[in-house]
Amino acid sequence: MELRDGGLDIYYIDESERHPLSLVASVRVPFLRQVDGVWKFVWQDYLEKAVVWRRNLSNQHNIRMRPELHGYEILAHRGLLLNGKRNLRPDQATAMYRTALETTDFLPPSSIMTAYANGDSELMGHKGIKAAMLGLFQRIRRQCGESTNALILFDDGHPEYVSHYRKATKFLPTGSMHGGWQGQATANLPLDMFPKDANLKSSKQSLFLQIADLVVYSARVKLEREAGTLKQKRVDRGHADLYDHLHSATKNHASTNKRADKIIPV
Repeated sequence: MELRDGGLDIYYIDESERHPLSLVASVRVPFLRQVDGVWKFVWQDYLEKAVVWRRNLSNQHNIRMRPELHGYEILAHRGLLLNGKRNLRPDQATAMYRTALETTDFLPPSSIMTAYANGDSELMGHKGIKAAMLGLFQRIRRQCGESTNALILFDDGHPEYVSHYRKATKFLPTGSMHGGWQGQATANLPLDMFPKDANLKSSKQSLFLQIADLVVYSARVKLEREAGTLKQKRVDRGHADLYDHLHSATKNHASTNKRADKIIPV
């Protein structure tokens, strides 16, 4: 496999699964780019920006720098995030979460994507988290196109996702927005631009996975509100509106606007 002209990206993927909703989100971070004719590793530049993002959250909202940011714990007022090892109040939690999403513009444009499967919805015969993952893989492949290679890092604890990925590198049936592929409903467009196996990484050690977690959990809450299953107390606290504060330039709008098919991006 030859390195493509567009370089190499890393996709950090996290999920949120609770019946009937299964969601996945990815954060794309450039790793290798050609700058003035010279190949350079640029991942460290984005890590430094992520550290500044995390430090600014700490300074602005008086939270500790070291603890992991986990969407569920933030909105449940757990984790002793405040300096002095105290929990955030409801208004503090919502405000901090909102700032975290609004300030993701240090990432490249269109770098965040989400997809979900609802109830018995299917994609290529798959349901639940596997259908959502398949939908996300299709969007990742489309984003890479013919110009970019990529790697995948999953949040640890789910080795079965590596199996899903391995299958997608060989067989990834994909529909056409134009109605078909030379008379066929789907074409096999595998993740053949990925030069190695997927890996698992602890989110405690990755700010990019923590961002993916914040995105996917806020998307879940938004969808629960739309389905009428979110408690009114949480609606009143502004939880359902958090996903809409994700920085517009960071969101891949081509892959996140709702569609009429059975697997729907947020």
